[in-house]
Amino acid sequence: MSLSLRSKLLLAVAMALIFSLATQAFIRFYWTLPALELMAGNANKADLLRLQEAFNQQIETLRGISLDNAVWDEMHRAATERDAQWFEETYFLHETFSQLNINGWYFYASDHQLIAGQSIEPPYQVITNPVFSTPGHSITQHFLFNAVDAEEEPLSRWGLVTINEKPAIVVSHAITTGDAMGIIAGTSLIWSYINDKRMSLLSQALQKPIQLTLTPSAQDAPPNTVNAFIPDSFHGDAYEHRLNLLFNDYRNKPFFVLSFDETTYPFDHDIFDITLLIGLLSASLMLYLFYVFIRHQILVPLRKMLNIVAEVMATSDYTKSIELKGYDDIGKLGNHIDRLFKLVKDQRAELIEHNLQLKNMSYTDPLTGIANRRYLDQHLLTLAEAANTSTIPVSMLLIDVDHFKSFNDNYGHSQGDKALIDVATMLKQNTHAATDFVCRMGGEEFLIVLRDTDASDALMVAENLCKRIFNTGISHVMSPYHVLTVSIGISTKPAGIPLHHAELIDQADKALYLAKDSGRNCVESYQSNR
Repeated sequence: MSLSLRSKLLLAVAMALIFSLATQAFIRFYWTLPALELMAGNANKADLLRLQEAFNQQIETLRGISLDNAVWDEMHRAATERDAQWFEETYFLHETFSQLNINGWYFYASDHQLIAGQSIEPPYQVITNPVFSTPGHSITQHFLFNAVDAEEEPLSRWGLVTINEKPAIVVSHAITTGDAMGIIAGTSLIWSYINDKRMSLLSQALQKPIQLTLTPSAQDAPPNTVNAFIPDSFHGDAYEHRLNLLFNDYRNKPFFVLSFDETTYPFDHDIFDITLLIGLLSASLMLYLFYVFIRHQILVPLRKMLNIVAEVMATSDYTKSIELKGYDDIGKLGNHIDRLFKLVKDQRAELIEHNLQLKNMSYTDPLTGIANRRYLDQHLLTLAEAANTSTIPVSMLLIDVDHFKSFNDNYGHSQGDKALIDVATMLKQNTHAATDFVCRMGGEEFLIVLRDTDASDALMVAENLCKRIFNTGISHVMSPYHVLTVSIGISTKPAGIPLHHAELIDQADKALYLAKDSGRNCVESYQSNR
């Protein structure tokens, strides 16, 4: 039986509708949705990496505190002499524990015997901690250092442990002299609960609530859990719309999981919706314009979206946008993709800004606000590698506050901290921020790096600083000058030779000792013939 022309036309329209519908569903299912889901997965992975970075930054902050105190000649002396009174008077203060957000600080000799230690529960309630006060405890032994040469092994260790049935961070550092050389004299050990303040910092970094769940074994972790200690295991797959990051304890066994809700992205996962069907039915009434309509209203925008999504995936340039006009499903999808691009771009910018802030925190002395020893090491490495450094003179000023221990003993550590802040402020105000680098070496010792400054100019700067600090008139009745003073040692690298910063620091240290032998409150320059 032959079909009428009307039937053939109806059949052609029906086939065109079916073909068009199948084509749109195929494109959406195999290209558009996978591309959007891949982007969402990448964003989930970025959230996990950001949480890992925020947690690592807390570890680095504690390690920086431990480093700044353990690599110190005075602590090396106290550990060698087992001077428990010095440790108790210097570190067991309410302000120290509160400002640093730690719950315990312990000091051990090189034979692993406890010299002094204290643990607290807020608000500054001293508690008994058998983990760190019991000789030979298995957890403590994992973090202690032996009396070996400081260059033979890493000087810092950290791990996650259980203390009083709560998860905690433990960071230890070998006690060495200020130059981190010689035989290790003992161990400085800091521990801190993973408390509400630390969880709040993690939540701020991610801008989402974070939940901590203890996980005795890998089988107890939710499916799709990522191990923070295995970078290759990171992926963007969630479980019940939550992302899970597993942390191991100091024995490398599963310990706890940090979990948070995955970000909900504004795109529809359905293949078909009513607007697509209505559009296709309307197209059947305009058969002549069928091809033009499909091409210009659907295929071209989809191709544009796919090309831009592919380009963004290849280049990670989320500043691009599709900029589709119209309010149909294709236009909405394009607008959703544009909003998704903007969301990812804003999150990346926030992550970069946050990482920059965390980096600045790790490079800043928490008491004085100036650069710390870690930043000095980075600055000297950068300066030594600069092409023009060998062609210009470079000077160093090593500054030590005179009779500072007696100042602390007489006025208290609170006034001692204020005096260090005042000294740091005067050093910054009387040097040039564009060329001069001011940092706190540790304790009452500071160092200034003067670029393009020869020995005579360095002497003028040092004498000016010494005079200004003396004229400030900070009362110090235990000093023969009755005011707070400083001694300064100067070393200079002439123009025309490479920068060996370790040698320059050593020369400044020798000059500083000459200044102290000369009665303090004075400046001495290093002379090779001395």
